[in-house]
Amino acid sequence: MGRYSYSQPSDSSHYGGDQADSGYSETEELIALDQAELDLKYPEPPQYPTQYPTQLEVEFGFPQVCYCGDAPILATSKNDPGRKVYTCKNVDDGECHVWKFWDVAVMEEMRARDKHILQLEEKVDNLTLMSDFETEEKVVRLEHLVSDLAKKSFSLKIEFEVCVGVMLFVLVVLGLMIGGK
Repeated sequence: MGRYSYSQPSDSSHYGGDQADSGYSETEELIALDQAELDLKYPEPPQYPTQYPTQLEVEFGFPQVCYCGDAPILATSKNDPGRKVYTCKNVDDGECHVWKFWDVAVMEEMRARDKHILQLEEKVDNLTLMSDFETEEKVVRLEHLVSDLAKKSFSLKIEFEVCVGVMLFVLVVLGLMIGGK
């Protein structure tokens, strides 16, 4: 063969090839130990914990509903005295409740309103431009229609004059013929 050779990995115990599946897993043992510790620390409660209905996350603006379903209240922050915060009357029960600074909520709400107003202004501008364009388009069509009617009227006037002229000519010829007899 060539200069280099390759051989398959060894089946020796050094590489883990001779180990039989003993059913022992260090990960499973650690999980079992953690679960036992949790069971000792937090025994099974006699009743199920309070289940709140799922609520939408408060992403921006004023919170409308707390995660527990109650209406948020406006209170003074304990950590930052004098600063108002949206919270819940059930905040001390250990569950998850809404908590948001009032000034942050106001700023988010104002930004959202500004964005909405800009979108509305853009729509109004587009409608105004569209209506101006439609109006100009209607005026152009009306001008073409009036022009076409004027041409038809002019041609009808000429046709009428020709018709009257022919009738007068026929009457003059008839009058000469009758008068010449």
